[in-house]
Amino acid sequence: MRLQLRESYAEAVLNAWKEHKQSRTIGFCSSIRQAVFLSDFFKEAGYRSLALHGKIDRHTRTTAREKLESGELDIIFTVDLFNEGIDIPSVDTLLFAKPTESLTVFTQQIGRGLRIADGKSHCVIIDLIGNYRNARKKYQVFSEDNELPAKICSVTFTVPSFFEFHFDTAVINLLEAMKQNEPIQQRLINAYFELKEELGRRPTYLEFHLKGKEDSKAIQQKFGTYPVMLEHARDLSELEKEVLAAHRDWLIEVNRTGMTKSYKVVLLKYMLSRGRAGWYKLVTPSEVAPFFHAYLMEKPYRRDADLTDKRGKALRVYDEDKVARLIKDMPMIKWSGSSKGKILFEGGMFVLRLDVNVEHEEILFRWVEGICEYRLAWYFERRNTKN
Repeated sequence: MRLQLRESYAEAVLNAWKEHKQSRTIGFCSSIRQAVFLSDFFKEAGYRSLALHGKIDRHTRTTAREKLESGELDIIFTVDLFNEGIDIPSVDTLLFAKPTESLTVFTQQIGRGLRIADGKSHCVIIDLIGNYRNARKKYQVFSEDNELPAKICSVTFTVPSFFEFHFDTAVINLLEAMKQNEPIQQRLINAYFELKEELGRRPTYLEFHLKGKEDSKAIQQKFGTYPVMLEHARDLSELEKEVLAAHRDWLIEVNRTGMTKSYKVVLLKYMLSRGRAGWYKLVTPSEVAPFFHAYLMEKPYRRDADLTDKRGKALRVYDEDKVARLIKDMPMIKWSGSSKGKILFEGGMFVLRLDVNVEHEEILFRWVEGICEYRLAWYFERRNTKN
């Protein structure tokens, strides 16, 4: 409060107002003392100013509103009187010289400047951003879906069709610093929407890993898997919500299953190669062997990551029986044993225990394919870094 009564602060308020104001302004203050202090400071600077508050008589309040409407006053500093129920349609500038903790109050206050009047094209809102802790949250008021903006990183941030925000560089830096103090879950969601805006479409899991501004590993730690993060971001269609509800455990299993080698996910990649309608049906080790061997031998970095021990080196020259035996012993038996019933390996047959509705097949296939793509890329990056 003492800061708000310093001349240096009043001068900063005055300078911001002079730079951005239009013709008629309401200034919102946190106390009667501040309203009177700022009003006097503005008068000394040569502007027609008045402080209004609950202790001022009704006649003076009415007269003040009329003078602002007619242009005889430049600015009225007030404490709560203009939150709701009082209209001066011609007001075209709002000045916030107070912290606003309540978004409800903030919404009421900006409503004072959004009334239509002859000759009025828009309203300027001057908010001294350093005065409040919930800076980013205020932008919910201007969003159609009541969401925080995912991205504030340029001099102008625009909500389509209606609102435009102009920031000083220092303000942008402040908002970015505040964003870093948000919970990691919200930072991941913000990074997702920022990348989505940049690409013009929903990014894949791998694209988030390669281009997103947050560590993709945190998605597994905080959400379990990518589609669950999309659910928390409220960016799923109704059909996608159904698919996630039916197959959440399996999607998390694919994302979280251990990868001391790439074998499990290479096996899954082969299964996906059979197409969306049959990818989860049973498969044998011998059926997988040609694809499995070709995939690992196709790129030197894959071969050098996973075929370097004695058994692996022996498999560099293709032998279907030996490769099939490795597939049976490693990904099939081990994954079925650790999957808590989600996978079955019996009689030489490996099958995912999934019951997939026809209308869900495309979405589930695309999600599993995206997780598989991400996990293989992440795994080989990590192994190559270690090597």
